[in-house]
Amino acid sequence: MATILCYGDSLTWGRIPNGGRYPKHLCWPTLLNDLLGHQHQVINFGLPGRTTIWNDPFLEGRNGLSYLQAALETFGPVDILILMLGTNDLKRHFHVGAYEAAKGVEKLIEKSRMPNDNGFPAPTLVIVAPPNILSPTGSVAESFDGAIEKSQYFHQYYQDIASKNQCIFLNAAGVLQPCEVDGVHLDTQGNEHLANAIYPLIKDRI
Repeated sequence: MATILCYGDSLTWGRIPNGGRYPKHLCWPTLLNDLLGHQHQVINFGLPGRTTIWNDPFLEGRNGLSYLQAALETFGPVDILILMLGTNDLKRHFHVGAYEAAKGVEKLIEKSRMPNDNGFPAPTLVIVAPPNILSPTGSVAESFDGAIEKSQYFHQYYQDIASKNQCIFLNAAGVLQPCEVDGVHLDTQGNEHLANAIYPLIKDRI
């Protein structure tokens, strides 16, 4: 049995555009588990608002780097770690872009490969460049003001980081786009597309 840890934000957690949470069976980690088979364990460890490395002054405990080691030990040994973070880095109060988000992902890669007291081997890493942000509307409009253009560069910088660090790479923007309801989060079809895109990248590695 393989353990696959999906470490992300609300796009992994299952935020319904403009409010609420999808039932677990509609979220992409569960759909991925269905594809891989239930002899394997796919863990949804998404958290709304999570960033790569930034402390959010308005939301407690959202720094992804601070909690990654604890997650790896809690669920370990983890065979495959899927990282899809960076969307929240583009919120206007952080004043950073896709380049800085990618560098944040690189810090997460480094953290995941550090020796640990339990002797767990480093997981195989899948880096997912988040989907491009469309026109943010509703409750996310103000937070993501200016993020549309920044998100166009996710693919470029994330692919560079993944290649440099010998990680599996997926450009989510190549297989889906956010729901037009709020321009940031995924609809059920987007969740399906993401699970279907990740599956062939890892099915022969477990």
